[in-house]
Amino acid sequence: MRPGDPGHVCFIGAGTMGCYNALLASLAGYDAVIYDISRETLFGVPQTISAMGAQMVAAGLQDTDAVEVAKSRIATQHDLTAALYGAKLVSESIFENLEVKRELFADLDGRCRSDVIITTNSSSLMVSDIEDALGDGSRFAALHSHLGAMLFDIVPGPRTAPGTTAALKEYVSNLGGISLVLNKENKGYVFNAMIGPVLATAMLQVIDGAASMEDVDRAWMKRTGSPMGPFGMMDLFGTALIYDSWKHRPAMPDQPLMDLMKRKVLSFLAPIVGTGRLGMKSGHGFYTYPDPAYSRPGFLNGYPETSGADYALTSAWTQNAALIAANDVAEPHDIDRAWIAATRQAKGPFAILDDIGLERALTLFAVTGPLAGIENIAKVSGCLLGKLGEGCPGAAGGKGFYDYPEPAYAEAGFVGGGAI
Repeated sequence: MRPGDPGHVCFIGAGTMGCYNALLASLAGYDAVIYDISRETLFGVPQTISAMGAQMVAAGLQDTDAVEVAKSRIATQHDLTAALYGAKLVSESIFENLEVKRELFADLDGRCRSDVIITTNSSSLMVSDIEDALGDGSRFAALHSHLGAMLFDIVPGPRTAPGTTAALKEYVSNLGGISLVLNKENKGYVFNAMIGPVLATAMLQVIDGAASMEDVDRAWMKRTGSPMGPFGMMDLFGTALIYDSWKHRPAMPDQPLMDLMKRKVLSFLAPIVGTGRLGMKSGHGFYTYPDPAYSRPGFLNGYPETSGADYALTSAWTQNAALIAANDVAEPHDIDRAWIAATRQAKGPFAILDDIGLERALTLFAVTGPLAGIENIAKVSGCLLGKLGEGCPGAAGGKGFYDYPEPAYAEAGFVGGGAI
């Protein structure tokens, strides 16, 4: 049995992502076993799974009966040998400590039969940081999921066998998900490498007094058609998660501006998290729930189509998308597919660049500064200049990253299911 076939999947780590991935697997017909070293954490799994299932039902994504059947397929286990017994796929979602992860994967490599595929769901560590901890790298890859979205990044390592990648694509397809196989590893994969800079830019706009929180969200909602802006998204993700992700970023003494940004963001988030304003799950984050201001009629009324906040957010988003393409991590259309799959927005960053016009976008980048890093200016500009050199100025000129007036992103099935 390959991991693409219904059967037993072992999830290492009983935190949010381990529980979420186990629920997705069980909804697709797999038996799931969640292992954790902490009995206390395992004790909370049923409550976490039930809450996630209830959210899916409330959102109209699942019905109650399907969730109840899925919950019956999920078991917990404190004994690793027992948890791994019979599994064909192992998914790791423990805390982001490289040394601990490497020790775990070396242990898994010794315990698992040769036909078992072993994956990491790490959000911040690279495949190359981990893969040489395994003796058999042919069965190892990153299989990275996104909370609340059916997008899965697959990143093979230098020794990953083609059959391993194919089996993971099949597994994602069985989940009803969309897999994006990256050409090479990239910090933050694809979606996170774009949304992270957007959230950072949003916070800096408020920290530096350039815009209010509400106006930052209005700017993003106007530009993208999203039902919420960056601060609403941080409430969705959980403010503690955002805080922890910044807290555990390594120091960058050779880049003092990045270290300054980290200090600013942590000082901004600390009182929010410290007073229990954890986001949607606590009823209060940047907004108050279940009736946040951004969901009320009139929230966008009178707000201009463009603003300083809009320029900053759009520039951060599209510059980092262009950098991903310039680094040959993924193609522009695939980057847009990943964005649309994760956000359910109508357009991705390259469609937005076409709307703006590539020459005007370059001017925007010059005004807002190098929001993908000063060392990447040439790569980011080169991505757009290359299209301009091909006679592709954007939507107004009939051709940019897409062909107009019928761009591919507007076609039914552009995102679709299965592999990108």
